Amino acid sequence: MASKFGLAGGIPERRVRPIWDAVDSRQYKSALKLCTALLAKHPTSPYALALKALTLERMGKPDEALSVCLEAKELLYSNNIFHFDDLTLSTLQIVFQRLERLDLATSCYEYACTKYPNNLELMMGLFNCYVREYSYVKQQQTALRMYKTVGEERFLLWAVCSIQLQAYFSSGGEKLLAFAEALLKKHISSHSLHEPEALSLYVSILEQQAKYDAALEVLSGDLGSLMGREEDKLRLQGRLLTQACNYVAASEIYQKVLESCPDDWESFLHYLGCLLERDVKLPKPTTGEHTCSSCSVDSNKTSLSEEVVESRLASALLFVQKLQKNDSSDSVRGPHLANIEIERQHRLSGNSTKFMEALVNYFHRFGHLSCSSSDVEIYLHMLSGDEITELLDTISRSFDASSVSVKALGLTITTFKVQELLGTLLSKSTTDLQRIAKGMVETFYKNLPLSRDLDPQESMHGEELLSMASNILVQLFWRTRNLGYLLEAVLVLEFGLTVRKHVWQYKITLVHLYSYLGALPLAHRWYVSLEVKNILLESVSHHILPQMLSSPFLQQTASLVKDYLRFMDDHLKESADLTCLAYRHRTYSKVIEFVQFKNRLQRSMQYLAVKSDSVILSLKQKSESLEEVEVSCNL
Repeated sequence: MASKFGLAGGIPERRVRPIWDAVDSRQYKSALKLCTALLAKHPTSPYALALKALTLERMGKPDEALSVCLEAKELLYSNNIFHFDDLTLSTLQIVFQRLERLDLATSCYEYACTKYPNNLELMMGLFNCYVREYSYVKQQQTALRMYKTVGEERFLLWAVCSIQLQAYFSSGGEKLLAFAEALLKKHISSHSLHEPEALSLYVSILEQQAKYDAALEVLSGDLGSLMGREEDKLRLQGRLLTQACNYVAASEIYQKVLESCPDDWESFLHYLGCLLERDVKLPKPTTGEHTCSSCSVDSNKTSLSEEVVESRLASALLFVQKLQKNDSSDSVRGPHLANIEIERQHRLSGNSTKFMEALVNYFHRFGHLSCSSSDVEIYLHMLSGDEITELLDTISRSFDASSVSVKALGLTITTFKVQELLGTLLSKSTTDLQRIAKGMVETFYKNLPLSRDLDPQESMHGEELLSMASNILVQLFWRTRNLGYLLEAVLVLEFGLTVRKHVWQYKITLVHLYSYLGALPLAHRWYVSLEVKNILLESVSHHILPQMLSSPFLQQTASLVKDYLRFMDDHLKESADLTCLAYRHRTYSKVIEFVQFKNRLQRSMQYLAVKSDSVILSLKQKSESLEEVEVSCNL
């Protein structure tokens, strides 16, 4: 706020700065005394009242803060105020927002803009109020007023982005896209565009209307130079050409992308899909790990003859082989995965004899990487039983399992992962599974020296082994109902956390194991050690909350529920501030992203369940007898 200090409401900066300093340092009693002294000299100053309201709200006195804010609002509406300054209004807006009365902040800005219709600072404040209220129509109207007042490109883009939000989240908003396009065309004809984000926004407006040729024309013209990286421009052109069903041109574009970025797996799938004129399936990843396992080219939908398909696959294979020769780095996996995908297409048409060879070559080159098994998961499921046995034997013979090296350890883990993915472990006898689990733990222990020089918070070499060993022991428990296997799984993971205490996979598994065993205090202890914060509260808390909500540990449960609901409520209140920030920094793609994320979070099943369960939890805490608790549980 220091940059805004000056004569706010006629008050000198030297009288105001100590109040802000006290508020910033959380010395609220001192701030309140200073506000009282300030009001004694300036009793009719809305800004002084706004500062007092801010201090009272920070002190936890919302009712008093609201009363003072309303008093300041009345002064602003009176005829005694000859000038509105944004600092007063923005201070009131902060307090109103924290008191969940955004409507009052908006009404103050609306009144100020009515009184001073050409004040750009006030109109920007009003626009931000509408952003916080998710009032897309009023955002658009206010942004257009600012554009007409000063003619700046950013305000036009604010209006266009508001129209796009209406198209995404409001009924009938699609009709406004043509209006947004017309606004941009008129501005471009007289002023052109000057920001990469402006070009992206223009192209997305055209794309939403299925005007792919027009969007391609824009990218091919002078405006296309606004794109920072040539590869990004090519990817966008490829996508538009694909949507326009111009597969030949699209495949040529994607080929250019792959020549400069050979590891771009998504572009390769689009390249192959365009060559074969088939759909590309690119589902969102379900885990945090970057994999290609669930991405593929649809093998059924094509209008090409079998001869043309084979010819185009042959040309794709020559291109991929060229990429492999040009980049022999062990970190570039894309061209080698592409070889497997091409052979997969051959296999689906009944013409492949090299599918197994491509898989084996991939494992020989990248089998030591932790992602190698998940990369080829979709291809592994196409193998017959004999081929699976042959593949596992080939991988096992390619290294010395008794040696202590990072590469040998990686290949050992890959062998186990392939068996786990294909379910071959399930067919083994109880004795064999016991031997395999024991071997995994021994391999982990033997290779501990490899991680000696790593930072304590880095992942160890081979830490997946203990997770896989515990999984096998849990499977043995379900097969035999012998509780000893569960206890051994717990011991294995506890041993792993003794060696390296920051492995979150071990902790989450222990949370579930201890919960199943009825040792909820231990499950809660390991969950707390995860130090779950921010958005992870939404994505991780489901591992412990359901068990705790049905337990008698009310105090610990109340703490978990309180932390979760506080984060969710605070984020939903303040998420609009991120949208305002995106507008201010002209990153319009983030505006859409932030609003979409807020809507998804608001509809979270976890959020709705915890909100309802928190009411029952509150009744339990207020119960004075076991019978009352049981009644609450049956609600």
